[in-house]
Amino acid sequence: MGKKFKNLKAAIIWRIKESGLLPSYKVRENLAKAYLRGEGVEIGALHLPLKVPGEARVRYVDLASRADNISRHPELPADKIVETDFVDDGFELAAMEQASHDFLIANHVLEHTPNPLQVLINWGRVLKPGGILFVSIPLAEKCFDKGRPITTLEHLIVDYEQCRSENRAAMELSNKEHYREWLSISTPAFLRERGQRAEYLDQAQLNAEVETFSSKSTEIHFHTFSKESFQKLLEYFVLHVDRSFVLKELRSSRGNRESVAVLQKISA
Repeated sequence: MGKKFKNLKAAIIWRIKESGLLPSYKVRENLAKAYLRGEGVEIGALHLPLKVPGEARVRYVDLASRADNISRHPELPADKIVETDFVDDGFELAAMEQASHDFLIANHVLEHTPNPLQVLINWGRVLKPGGILFVSIPLAEKCFDKGRPITTLEHLIVDYEQCRSENRAAMELSNKEHYREWLSISTPAFLRERGQRAEYLDQAQLNAEVETFSSKSTEIHFHTFSKESFQKLLEYFVLHVDRSFVLKELRSSRGNRESVAVLQKISA
């Protein structure tokens, strides 16, 4: 009885967190009110779209339609899941025209890509001069990634260069370490948060899972961030990768569980 109650309690707490009620999203909303105008897109909003001011119109990008997302996420309130306006790879946005939007929102998306610097380039491409890039990431120490090493800037630069040189073998080797961390640390913690039983893999099982993981369709946190490491990434991006951007804001949000950044494209 005690164990069942504990699991039920954990599941309820997880649902409350996912509902967006607690902790507060006011930092996100205040930054949106200050910076977002015109027409833009939000990537991967699912059931928690950013609240934007009346001067802003948002359309939504996702890999799946709303109906598919409702089916894939039965644990989420179906009535809160947004309609997908563009079924597209939110990391690439290949179908979107250059300089076509006033802003782009990506909350808790960047940590899912194996190549954050390239994704920031791709997002910047679709913004008009003066456009706003609104990005937030979860802080590893405050979520189910706790215990994983924080990804260094040097590592992210290497990932970027390996992708540019199409060194797929080196990239996959790097990714395997992230699969290992995800399977051995993040997944059990995530299941415990949801009140589910966490099964730990022995070394042989873990090795076997890592070898097959790349062929699975899944969303993982490839990289982990602290506020300081996120700031280093953004500063490197605006100083060395895409100098058309400036970093306008970097704020803690949701009880120091995430960092929210606002970047502005100052030139074409």
